[in-house]
Amino acid sequence: MAEISDALHQVATGQAAATVAAEVIAVAGTETGVPVSTLCDWSVVAESGVVCAEGRAVDTIKLPALDVGFYELHVTGPNGVETARLLVRPPRAPQPWDARSWGMTCPLYALRSASNGGLGNYADLAAAAQAMGAHGAQFLGINPIHALGWGMDRIISPYSPSHRGFFNIDHIATDTALGPTPPDDLVDYATFRTRHRAMLEAEFAALEPSSGADAFASWVKAASPDLWDFAQFEAISETYGNDPRTWPAALQSPGAAAKSAAGARATFHAWLQWRAETQLEQAQRIAKSAGMSMGLYLDLAVGPRPDGAEVWMNSQTIARGVTVGAPPDHLNPEGQSWALSAHAPPRLAALGYAPLRRMLQKLMARCGLLRIDHALGLLRSYWLPDDGSAGGYITQPLDALLAVIAIEAHQGGCVVVGEDLGLVPDGFRHRMNAAGLLSYAVWQYETRDDGRLIPISDLPTRALACFSTHDTPTVSGFWHGTDVNWWYRMGWLDDAERRARLSARSRQRQSLRSLCSIPANAPLPHIAAAIQTGMATAPSVLVSAQLDDAFLLHQAQNLPGTVDEHPNWRHRLPVAVDGFSVSDMLRDTAKALRDGRGTASATPEKTEVKDRFHENSCP
Repeated sequence: MAEISDALHQVATGQAAATVAAEVIAVAGTETGVPVSTLCDWSVVAESGVVCAEGRAVDTIKLPALDVGFYELHVTGPNGVETARLLVRPPRAPQPWDARSWGMTCPLYALRSASNGGLGNYADLAAAAQAMGAHGAQFLGINPIHALGWGMDRIISPYSPSHRGFFNIDHIATDTALGPTPPDDLVDYATFRTRHRAMLEAEFAALEPSSGADAFASWVKAASPDLWDFAQFEAISETYGNDPRTWPAALQSPGAAAKSAAGARATFHAWLQWRAETQLEQAQRIAKSAGMSMGLYLDLAVGPRPDGAEVWMNSQTIARGVTVGAPPDHLNPEGQSWALSAHAPPRLAALGYAPLRRMLQKLMARCGLLRIDHALGLLRSYWLPDDGSAGGYITQPLDALLAVIAIEAHQGGCVVVGEDLGLVPDGFRHRMNAAGLLSYAVWQYETRDDGRLIPISDLPTRALACFSTHDTPTVSGFWHGTDVNWWYRMGWLDDAERRARLSARSRQRQSLRSLCSIPANAPLPHIAAAIQTGMATAPSVLVSAQLDDAFLLHQAQNLPGTVDEHPNWRHRLPVAVDGFSVSDMLRDTAKALRDGRGTASATPEKTEVKDRFHENSCP
């Protein structure tokens, strides 16, 4: 406690002695007053190095209206030169052009095709998007596609990435077809990866100018410097294992030793990223050309694994000795340890939020809609000490993080959804919506005090609404209490708790029968159709449905809190992507959503989505 008190005292003393606050947030196009403690000269400098404004102030710096972007505010006073971060955010992050948009979501790994060999790939994604665009969808959402790590081939969860700023190479479509997806319902990752990686190795070995070497070289020249650090990590992991904490001391951070140890093998891993990025970009182009206003809907995971490349590459900002998790809630009665690392708020801010910005830029350049998993982490994070001590919440700089997200979304022309399920503090959703981020309303968890589901008309307007997600029961699973029975099987519930939850679920089914006019003897296809028809009339600006529900799958893709006990991240869809355009089940779901979205009336104010422009321009 004494150390904590001393640290807080040092922070408070430093703040009191400063001429200006360390960080200033302004709204673009609006003059802003910045308090200063003494007479000073000041200047505003854009990231390009251009001086945008300057002057002298006694007690308040009067900043002129500035364009959206990141700046530095230099203040010269009795303490010498001080520099404050200046975040100029848009009034709101971009909003959907069409306030009645709808789309579908699916796990990319679950897609079947005639050529993917066992795991859905970026070419399958393009085909699925084209089919959904023809059905009238405005977006197609998928699980996170962050890099999982070449050396960590036992990892399959898309929410346990090695680095969130690079892409999953498992989804690269090879030039030579690997054959049709096996008929099995569950993905066999080990078998697939053996065949797929051998094919990637062969294609790289045969690389010639006519087959893409020149294009790869041009891409490398334009790539972020981070590319080579990441590629070197991947190469070194093949020799020393995936956990850099066990590597020789000289290799435990990027640098000359790491470059030497990686050698020419790093080029292979850079090439893999080129293949992944270019195929993903092609999928987005096809989605947009199919008529989707937003196209791909991507997902940003909460954090990286402690043994991953993102932690290795960002030692300046990563919090050590802790991982991120969640206290007990309705998603998991036992609480959760996610075994993910977090960036320490003061360290991240001191670097101008650079790691976060790079991730956002990478994703937003390749999608029109981005979901931020566990958006509550923008306000507070639940950290669990590695020594087994009790966990606790760490406060995050919400206003600054919302500003960073809104700035990058504005520059990337991307709509943002903040997944705000769980224990939500009062006022959080309002602040998030005010910044332009949409909420995430999962109808099966939108209930009254007695557990009954609220009417569809009461779902929030500034939100993406859906009935189910990868972390929740499907429509079929919800109806039959599959999640409750899994919890009981896992030992998380005793007999009495199981009966109580199944009784509560029965009341929820009754409320759904009333709200969606479902007859007592209705079969499952009728039940699912009625629920999706009802969902389509929600006042929310966006509505989505899972392909799992369109195809009436029973098991959820993930049971939160489990790794091997439940077949997480393995369930395949029963229909191949080349059948999406003719599938009666998919056609009927799409028609219900398309027709229903034309009937409700809520139309929030639209915000122009600008194309990405060069780094800060001055007014």
